[in-house]
Amino acid sequence: MTERVSPESAERRRVLVLLSLAFLLYFFANFQRTVIPGAIFSDLQKDLDSSAAGITAMGATFMYVYAVSQLFSGVLADQLGGYRLMTLGGIFFCGGSLLFPLCNSLPMLYASRILTGIGASTIYLSVIKESKRTFPGNFGPAMGVAMLIGYTGSMAANAPFVRFIQIPGIGWRKGLLFTGIVLAGIFLLFLLLRFSVKMPPAQKSSFHLRVFAPALKKHNIPLYLLTGFAFAIFYCLQTVAGKKFLEDYCHLTPLAAGWILTATGALSAFASFFSPILSKLMGNRRRPLILAMGAGTLLATAGPLTALVFHCSAPWIFAGGLFLLALSANMTPVFLTVISETNPPDALGVCASFSNFLAYMYVALLGTFAGMLMDLFPPQIVEGIRTYGRNSYLAVFLLLTILAVVGFLCSLKIKESGRKETSC
Repeated sequence: MTERVSPESAERRRVLVLLSLAFLLYFFANFQRTVIPGAIFSDLQKDLDSSAAGITAMGATFMYVYAVSQLFSGVLADQLGGYRLMTLGGIFFCGGSLLFPLCNSLPMLYASRILTGIGASTIYLSVIKESKRTFPGNFGPAMGVAMLIGYTGSMAANAPFVRFIQIPGIGWRKGLLFTGIVLAGIFLLFLLLRFSVKMPPAQKSSFHLRVFAPALKKHNIPLYLLTGFAFAIFYCLQTVAGKKFLEDYCHLTPLAAGWILTATGALSAFASFFSPILSKLMGNRRRPLILAMGAGTLLATAGPLTALVFHCSAPWIFAGGLFLLALSANMTPVFLTVISETNPPDALGVCASFSNFLAYMYVALLGTFAGMLMDLFPPQIVEGIRTYGRNSYLAVFLLLTILAVVGFLCSLKIKESGRKETSC
């Protein structure tokens, strides 16, 4: 005889499958955030005959929308519930992802990135909301799984995707269209299952900018600047200029440069996962890791800048800088712990939302300025591909280093917040 499954068990299984599909959508959110323009910078320039500023603007457009949306997504997730918000956001996300490889004009490409950014911005906070509801007693491990899947999406957007589009007959357009179709298939499964799972009633709430007042306390500002600048520097190199730089200045092949960025993504996942464990092993001390974030980010930018000054193009120097940056700039759990220990409990949500907004706004602005700085010096055109020289990248790394200096000085102002009875 077959064992009967209780309605409660069947419902629980549907909920777990639905959350798994939400995690996969988060994978693609990170994939889309990373793959354009970083992994296909040269391909986009060659096909579209565009300046560096025109290409970096594609990533910046996504980030501007993503940053501003962070201010609203948290409120909407609380009001509607994560799955309802993902249902709405997923339509924009899939639409933008499918539209981008079909467009030929820059305005349409920017428009598709806006749609993708709006949709992607709803996924992260929705995953947090539904993970907390599904695993109230094991929220940390559940988010650990979600973050790992998300980082895997960023890793897949580099070398694996570059290798995929190098297959004869594929190219970046068919490659992105294929990933968009897979995303749409997962979202369709999500929709079908979402309407078979019981949802909590929607809550009434309103959005006011004054809700962010607790986040603007004076003691939070150095922490926002440190973590925001470190994250922006890392993301600018990881998703905008890093791969292009390794190809142009270090003369690496697109696949070799992609593997370095994939390894960088893996190290960032390692840092995010193990930094709270290291903090606990140090007696729940946070300041050593905060100082390591500031000093590591500065060293990771000043080292390559020095190499550029002395005309050194050894790939290992710049790969080492990227690896150090990945380990230094991705200590989000420690940052959230410091925020939680230095602010009232009911201010954690608004502080996290506001810091997310600032971080991605810095990413967008830095991506915009990086493209403008690259275009200050005319590139060489080889087989239709614009190759930027030492002066272009000197300007970019000088800007990154200046921001890293500000971040390091901010790290010196952040006091120890750890308490023996508190764990990350």
